Amino acid sequence: MKLSKFIILIFISYSIFLTSCTYKKNDVFNKKNYLLSKLNKVQLQLIWTNGIGKNNISFTKLNPFYNKNFLYIANKNGFIYCINIKTGKIIWNINLINKFCHFSFCKYEYLTTGPVVSGNYLYVGNKQGKIFAINIKKKSIIWTKNVFTEILSSLIIRKNVLLIHSMDNILQGLDKNNGKIIWTVSLGHSNGFSIQGVSTPVLFFDNVLTGSDNGIISFRIVTNGSLVWEQNLLRFNNKENFININDIDTQPVIHNGIVYVSSYNGIFMALDLSTGNIIWEKIYFTHKNFIIHKNIIYLIDLQNRIFALNTDNGNLIWIQDKFKNNKINNLFFYKNKIFFTDNKGFFYWIDPKKGIFIGKKKIDKYKINSILVIKNQLIIQTIYNKIYLFKILIT
Repeated sequence: MKLSKFIILIFISYSIFLTSCTYKKNDVFNKKNYLLSKLNKVQLQLIWTNGIGKNNISFTKLNPFYNKNFLYIANKNGFIYCINIKTGKIIWNINLINKFCHFSFCKYEYLTTGPVVSGNYLYVGNKQGKIFAINIKKKSIIWTKNVFTEILSSLIIRKNVLLIHSMDNILQGLDKNNGKIIWTVSLGHSNGFSIQGVSTPVLFFDNVLTGSDNGIISFRIVTNGSLVWEQNLLRFNNKENFININDIDTQPVIHNGIVYVSSYNGIFMALDLSTGNIIWEKIYFTHKNFIIHKNIIYLIDLQNRIFALNTDNGNLIWIQDKFKNNKINNLFFYKNKIFFTDNKGFFYWIDPKKGIFIGKKKIDKYKINSILVIKNQLIIQTIYNKIYLFKILIT
């Protein structure tokens, strides 16, 4: 039974409220912080903007993909666009859905993930569990393949194997050249309660790391799906885990031979990459992707506070709670600053050492869906598929 994320967040947020008094707050309005913000100027110079449709792409993995001076973007309604990164002009587009449905049936064929480009092929997936491979030179469909169920994970490719993590805990490896299914594995039985969404697999050389909605993270060989190790994040003895939601929806992170992973029930673990053995375990509630830089973990909790944690033991370094009234997301690190966005179209940056607020910029009136950094350029995509290219200037 799939539950509404909103209902689940009410339960989990209440448990966090009961224990939040243990965290130390930062004062971001003092004079010292103001002077710091004056010395750390960030300017975003708008280069171009474009729109590729007005449909809402929330709860999808439709993110921009950059390849050889071109930007590839998928619209939920089935359009694929190729955009010149220098000018923002659309070079070509193709409509996949109209080729496979008619009239009202099209609404059930929405794209949910992609694009990803490898060689001359571009790949996207849809709500029905269908993969499309398009030749970007000929602008034509090369092959399609139906997999098990709806695809809500980003597509990744290694050694000519296209990896698909679909609903119901199914991981598959397809031949990227013809769509032939090379192998299929089950990541375990789904729990009675789970969140709609799946974790994006992570590549490590010729291996793939995958989290599932039953709280199990596994490490497998890309070419055949064989299991190297697995670890269960399920815990029943934590007082905060009063509801059995064990999904691993965030993308695991590999850093210095250690796997860092979190589940919806608040379990945050560090695992040995070679064996899967637990190094340390903490309780931090997060359902958004986290980042690691210079042995510090940065994450956003369910109250929209930013945490900085020590990678060696998971201990708290600092908390920034200025943004509790905003729904923030898209953490990334660039030139000694942490950047992120909110649901009101703002772009923020803070100091990574103490979490001190430095600045912000209004980008759009709608929520920012995704961020893509290309050298000193910033691609911003809103939930209604408006695309911005900024040049980042830092003094």
